[in-house]
Amino acid sequence: MTKLIYFRLALTNLWKNRQTYLPFLLASTLLTFTQYSFLMITFNPGLSKVHGGMQFQVILTLGIVVVSLFSAIFLFYANGFLIKRRKKEMGLYSILGMEKKHIARVLLHELSLTWLFSMALGIGLGILLGRLMFLLIRLAIRIDVPLVGSVNLPAVWITLGLFAVLFLLLILCNTWQVRSVDPVELLRGGRTGEREPKARWFLAILGVLTMGAGYWLAQRVQNPMAAIALFLVAVVLVIVGTYLMFLSGSIALLKLLKRHKRYYYSSRHFVTVSGMLYRMKQNAAGLASIAILCTMAMITIGTTVGLYNGSEKMLSEYYPSDLQVTFADEAALRDAQALNATFARQAGVSVTDAHAFTGYEAAFAIDHETVLPSSALTYASMNDYGKMHDALLMTQDTWAALEGEPLNLAPDELALWTTAAQRPTALTVGSRRFSLRYLESLPVVPCMSHGSAITKSYIVVPDAAAIRSILEAAQATADDQAPVYTLQCNVQGDRATLERYYAAIETQATDWKDHSLRIKGNLREEWYAMHGGFLFIGIFLGFIFLMGTALILYFKQISEGYQDHDRFIILQKVGMSNDEVRATVRRQILLVFYLPLAVAVCHVAGSLHMMILMLQLFGLMDVPYIALNTFAAALGVAIFYWLFYRQTAKTYYRMVKF
Repeated sequence: MTKLIYFRLALTNLWKNRQTYLPFLLASTLLTFTQYSFLMITFNPGLSKVHGGMQFQVILTLGIVVVSLFSAIFLFYANGFLIKRRKKEMGLYSILGMEKKHIARVLLHELSLTWLFSMALGIGLGILLGRLMFLLIRLAIRIDVPLVGSVNLPAVWITLGLFAVLFLLLILCNTWQVRSVDPVELLRGGRTGEREPKARWFLAILGVLTMGAGYWLAQRVQNPMAAIALFLVAVVLVIVGTYLMFLSGSIALLKLLKRHKRYYYSSRHFVTVSGMLYRMKQNAAGLASIAILCTMAMITIGTTVGLYNGSEKMLSEYYPSDLQVTFADEAALRDAQALNATFARQAGVSVTDAHAFTGYEAAFAIDHETVLPSSALTYASMNDYGKMHDALLMTQDTWAALEGEPLNLAPDELALWTTAAQRPTALTVGSRRFSLRYLESLPVVPCMSHGSAITKSYIVVPDAAAIRSILEAAQATADDQAPVYTLQCNVQGDRATLERYYAAIETQATDWKDHSLRIKGNLREEWYAMHGGFLFIGIFLGFIFLMGTALILYFKQISEGYQDHDRFIILQKVGMSNDEVRATVRRQILLVFYLPLAVAVCHVAGSLHMMILMLQLFGLMDVPYIALNTFAAALGVAIFYWLFYRQTAKTYYRMVKF
């Protein structure tokens, strides 16, 4: 056989099987487009030169890895479905005289053409929409990213190479399948079905226990570090439990329904239950995959959107004022106050909420109502993390001058404002025992010299001796026992005047010694670069997970339609009307294909507590806000899922209709 014949056969086969190969080509094209777009942005030389651009590129690298792994998994899944549907066709080729090597070459040409089309379309789409991608990045990370040309040769070559390797592995897999079976088995391959599965109660119970363990673990954690450490364990338990529940639990449930004779032997349920039971072993794995993909889409979109929308709130919690400077010398603070007023007047900006105060910064642990040095515990410990405190200490006189509200503390009393979940009633510091008065609000939020992902606390003490006691109990170094002098203020003006003002401050800061300067405007750029990067990747990955869900749904319906076609024709010939066929189809799809969506929503609800704790590491503390974003994302995914269901149900009905 000549190469031209292989090429023509491959084209003919792709056209005749377009109902299944077109979605495969579309998925390959979208994966190629996503991979090329991520690489094109990562290799953009202008992005690394703008403020916050490098953080965005690092986050994109994570997205490239995830897309690559998902591409491999999905392409192998889709290819397996396509080959199984065509085993009868390949058996006919063999009966008509084609050798196995000829069939393998035809498959090679088919996959080569698919690779060529998907690369041309995917990379071409990436080049065409390149400028649009950079505009989206500008909106997401709020940085003026240079709009360079969309043709990025390193991105092109890496994309071509990656998918060439994946398609080569598919070719090798298909060749092995053709060479390892005989023609008669190939001829029967399209009709090979599953025996009615047995109800494996042990696996069903194990699935319930495994999933329950994952849910219990997600609810058990009480601090962010524990959530990070146990997240993967909980995910694995829930995934394993999901597959076991679908593979064994669903079969056990159908067996129980079949034993219920009044329910089973009715025109409404007989065909649906018997059909689902007959192929549930094969069907269940796909349904479990759909449930997992929907869960991943909901969580990915919900967390990244929530993180991005809450960026300004988190930024204000980390950095309460537009400008904050801390010094180790009080004279430097007084000089900075005078210079700040001068720079503001020269730049034409308005300074408000200006405050200067003296405090002490310390990191320590509170365990069993006792102040301990931070070295006594470990930041990586699941139990110890929540006991760590990053604290700002000040006397009640300083507090009254700053906040305008005297506290009138007793000699054995401390005032405390904290983000900690645990609220002890007293505190032992060395040999002294203090009662605690909790502050519920802060008229003026004092700035600290650094941001922190652990518990933040403000402690007001009756006198300087109490501060020394706390620092000694925390085993603070000599440098840490020295006071810090802080200037903080908000600044108002247009963009040009603010740039002149901050430029003057940054220039002057080069002459300051032992200081820490934080400008919220500069930090905002880094903040949005990081959170915008997560949003950009989260939306893309959520879209990819939804695409995988849609195509698995489509492939499942095609597979079910092929298997049910002859059976429904027989039922219609013996008296089943088109309306009854449609009702049966609707019931089966509602029961089977909405079940993964319900499971996904349960998974999201079960993981919400753990997600809230992990987002606290980024500074997002608003629990109702996180829950609202998560379930809004779940609602959006459910709407897309419903649209997929409507379309695939029509395809299924067209295939089984007499």
